[in-house]
Amino acid sequence: MQINWKAKATEVGDLLSEVWPKIAWLDKTTDSISGVLAEIPFPLTTDPVELLTSLASVAVDLALDAVTAVPVAGWIIGIVVGIGKMLAPLFEGLLKGDPVPSERRAILPWRKYNEKVDEAFVRTFLNVDNRLSDWNALFSPPTKTSSWSLADGVDEDGNSIGQVLAPFSGKGVAWMDAYGCLPGTFRVAGILQYRGRPQPAHAALRFYNDGTLIHLYGDFTQTGDFFPSLQQLAGTVWQQIAAGGPDAYKVDCVMLETLWRDWFSELYTSVFDQGHGDWLLPFLAREVGGEWRLGTNAGGFIRAEATDGTTVPLVTKETFTKGTLATPRSWTTCLYTDIQAGKASEQSGDYPRKFSRDPKTGVYTAPPPTRYAGARGHTCIPWPPGELLLAQYRRADEAIVIPALRAVAELQRRRLSRSLDCAYVRPEAVGDKPIYAAFRNTALQTHCMEMRKRLLTHPSRFLVDYETAREIDRDYAAALKEAGVPTTQAQRAAVSRQLAGKAQPPLDGNESGARLPPPLRPQGGLPFDVVEATLHTKSNKWGAVLGGAAVLSSLAAVIGVARHRRKSSRDPRREGSYE
Repeated sequence: MQINWKAKATEVGDLLSEVWPKIAWLDKTTDSISGVLAEIPFPLTTDPVELLTSLASVAVDLALDAVTAVPVAGWIIGIVVGIGKMLAPLFEGLLKGDPVPSERRAILPWRKYNEKVDEAFVRTFLNVDNRLSDWNALFSPPTKTSSWSLADGVDEDGNSIGQVLAPFSGKGVAWMDAYGCLPGTFRVAGILQYRGRPQPAHAALRFYNDGTLIHLYGDFTQTGDFFPSLQQLAGTVWQQIAAGGPDAYKVDCVMLETLWRDWFSELYTSVFDQGHGDWLLPFLAREVGGEWRLGTNAGGFIRAEATDGTTVPLVTKETFTKGTLATPRSWTTCLYTDIQAGKASEQSGDYPRKFSRDPKTGVYTAPPPTRYAGARGHTCIPWPPGELLLAQYRRADEAIVIPALRAVAELQRRRLSRSLDCAYVRPEAVGDKPIYAAFRNTALQTHCMEMRKRLLTHPSRFLVDYETAREIDRDYAAALKEAGVPTTQAQRAAVSRQLAGKAQPPLDGNESGARLPPPLRPQGGLPFDVVEATLHTKSNKWGAVLGGAAVLSSLAAVIGVARHRRKSSRDPRREGSYE
């Protein structure tokens, strides 16, 4: 954040002078810097209260609130907590140099988590892309829009340690020169991996009535979840965009909407065509308490099987039309029963029948409920599990990504006539300074040029920060100067006092609907099944969604997920291999 805002203030030139004091200031009581430029004494802990207190001690929450659409500090802490709780048990012993069993090393993300790769994404954006008027790369899909297919994930010794679903180009993943951050979220899109869970002890095994084993799902992993630093950058930068101002015009919402719709359509279509629908669990939008979260996991639940040996799918094409998993014909309220023995449950000796599958239509039908359903002391085990069946599901692009992009597109259009934004952006290239990305949309560019003309004769022109406008576009700043715009802070302050309390009409003269709609809150949730909590510290600013971490018994191995380092001679993704 420090690098980001220093660059915007001293190099990029698109930080308004009245915003700067809200971002960094001198705390007279402690004679130290507060706000986003302050050094934050982060404790080594996953306790959200301690982490929030560290941020509040230097008033970072106040600074972030000044430049983002919604409070984001709580989301950032949620990522830290969620990732920490997930990875801490896996890394136990590594930091001390103790021997770690090879089977546990095999399930570590990237086999050994490399925070330098994650941080490199952030530093590349802050040192390179942040200085540009085009932030599309940050919010573009990470891979080519092409068919996804399965491959075996292979470790350094050539052993298969799971499966990978990705769009391949030859033997490698078809990565693009983009970061893969999902607009409107604190999430990053990545390739998918699956690793089976070890079967339980023999005494806990369950069997169908034909004597075959009832298998359980392993874990489907969305590998983008293992970029916590990039996630924080994604959410924070998007909220800067959603807050309005010059940053809002650094993304081409129309182009990004097309890119993500095509990317998700190719993912969903190719996976369904190949009969791998359950792989889409990490990329479903799941509604929880009115919020759309990204993904769900069937890990540890029953993997229902049919008499022909096929797996009964949880995710079908009907999931996107009806919002539910499986189909009504494959649902059963009582596949088998357990006997409740105090607080624990024991096997009842109830052996379920397998599902049937029509060889012509491919339709799965659940067996009738077990005869023990409703019997005293017997507890029914349904399929699909109630935890998964209760939620509503949609395409992630339709529920999360596209609404966020369209909200910003509307913000861009309306702010051009209801703010001074048109003075602080470049709808056309000026010398060696390129056009702002949003104005590749011809309609928006034309609208901005018209608002610029009207501003030159509008009373609001006297409120323009001349120095900032000159940094962005010297030609237009010269036109503003000729129109009488104050060129010094003293002159501007005097004019501001004269105009104080006088409402200025919109530049387009349209008085109806002058108030902009409130920005959308971030959607998508946080990785690892976050929980919601409201925490309060001395700043009284922390009403935010914080991330906890669901307890998962194993973690899918992450092979080759480190994406292409922009402008780098070495591609860390090649460290993984596929067969």
